[in-house]
Amino acid sequence: MTYPNNSLGKHMLKFVAALLLLATGWVQAAQITVKTDHSPVAVDETFQLIFSLDADAEGEPDFSALNQDFDVLGTTQSHNISIVNGKTSRTIQYRVTVLPKHAGQLTVPPIHFGQDLSPELRLQVQDTAASKSPGATTKTVFLEVAVDQGKPFVQQQVILTVRIFSRIQWREASLSEPQFEGGEVLMKKLGDDRRYQKQRDGKTWQVIERRYALFPQKSGELKMQMLSLNLRIPAERQNRRSPFSGFNDPFMDDFFSRRSYRNKIVRSQGLSLDVQPVPTAFDGQRWLIAKDIQLEENWSVQPDQLKAGEPATRTLAIIADGVTLGQLPELALPQVDGLRVYPDEPITREQTTEKGLLSTSSRKFAIIPTQAGRYELPAVELKWWNSKIGREQTARIPPRELVVTGTAVASIQQKSAAMPAKPVTIDHPVQKEATAPAQQAGISAGQQKSAAINNGLIAGNILLLLLWLGTLYLLFKKKAAPKEASAEKMPVVRVDLAMAKKQLHQALASGSAAKIREALLQIAKGLWPDHPPTSLESMADRVQPSLAKELNALSRHLYADPSAKWNAEIIEKEVSTIQMQEATHVPTKTALKPLYPST
Repeated sequence: MTYPNNSLGKHMLKFVAALLLLATGWVQAAQITVKTDHSPVAVDETFQLIFSLDADAEGEPDFSALNQDFDVLGTTQSHNISIVNGKTSRTIQYRVTVLPKHAGQLTVPPIHFGQDLSPELRLQVQDTAASKSPGATTKTVFLEVAVDQGKPFVQQQVILTVRIFSRIQWREASLSEPQFEGGEVLMKKLGDDRRYQKQRDGKTWQVIERRYALFPQKSGELKMQMLSLNLRIPAERQNRRSPFSGFNDPFMDDFFSRRSYRNKIVRSQGLSLDVQPVPTAFDGQRWLIAKDIQLEENWSVQPDQLKAGEPATRTLAIIADGVTLGQLPELALPQVDGLRVYPDEPITREQTTEKGLLSTSSRKFAIIPTQAGRYELPAVELKWWNSKIGREQTARIPPRELVVTGTAVASIQQKSAAMPAKPVTIDHPVQKEATAPAQQAGISAGQQKSAAINNGLIAGNILLLLLWLGTLYLLFKKKAAPKEASAEKMPVVRVDLAMAKKQLHQALASGSAAKIREALLQIAKGLWPDHPPTSLESMADRVQPSLAKELNALSRHLYADPSAKWNAEIIEKEVSTIQMQEATHVPTKTALKPLYPST
């Protein structure tokens, strides 16, 4: 196309280009409006911000600007196409569910939809007390939290009670779980929720009560975040009366009245605990705090009626009120010369009651005397801190004297009668003589011959006893595997020790005591897959003294004394040595020293 005037042609081209740019901009620009789904808006209720576009936006919206004054809970998108008088219109809606962070005059800032921008929206957010919306009047629903003590000791049980007070009906309610800042907390929910009515301020409230047992694992200030109750409440009055309203049936009332609901969030007050360290007055080797602890024992045969070569079963049990299973020590019996002790697997149980946790651990020990005599088992002692009276106490089973009869009973009785009646300690068990020398003065030739016959019978009986003990040991070993499998009811988890070692190295480099503990217990699962220790103290009982010292120091740093120090180099070096020996050596020492007094 040519023009007689070159200047006129240039002007025409510019005019066409301007029209094209204007048309393009008009097509791409989207008209955006923003509004709320209801009004007025309360600080403790969610509502929706509705962004409407009459054309496709150039990009996805960015709602991060809303975080300044609102909690953004979710976003949905919908498309609507309508045809009126042959004209087609299209609308795109973004519904953003938000919760105001505070009351007052709040601003919804402009939101970018690519190059397009939504208008600013100002709205007044009412306080709960000023809210006049139907179904959300003052104190129709509120949360109450309380603890039974504000200054517990580390690892002491704290009962947290959460109550929901309500005078309205709701739907789809959910309550958040307690979250803590300032330290690790073990938490157990106590039973099912309780429902009852309570009079307060002259009004009848429906109450739902939930209880937790808390066990703070570190001393210092511990803060619990506010709990949130998210529920749907009636949004407006009934449109028409239900024919079932006289029967007071909420479901039929809602069905016929077509009642609508909206979200409401109720928050509790926060609370804090001042967790105290282990008291200096505690003299035990391992910290254990409880409301009550009892030690019990039971014998299948009376201790003074045992027979050589015949097994008897002694059952020991710990009953602890306000303690988790992980805090309970393992039960063990010492080895005594002349007695064969075969421990069974512990039987543990953790119960939840209205007052907290009740943990029990029992263990059976098969005791087989190898010869007649008198033996003494040492006292079983466990030092613990009584949280009710605030002082140390000792649970104790007194020493037990075992009287074993069998071959050459007469000589045994003669020997024991001449002995002084003093207790026998665990480190120095006394073994009574089974025979007397044949050269004693006054023994006749016939008595010497009888003694020789008895000696032969004794030798034969001992040989038979050893064979019988060997058979019994094989039977015990054979029965142990299926019993353990049935008790656990799960496959043994195999741990990659090489990977666990790398994780320990990283944890030691970071200096985090919690991460080091986690890595060490993971390694312990690989070293002792059948019976892994569940604490650093249990692991310390199975390793060499140098490593045990560092493990106990690390545990004390975590749970008792933050100033306690440990040596990272020794831990890594000694653990590496155990890993190299793991394929050929599995320690069998599982006895807990604190249960028995040192002598």
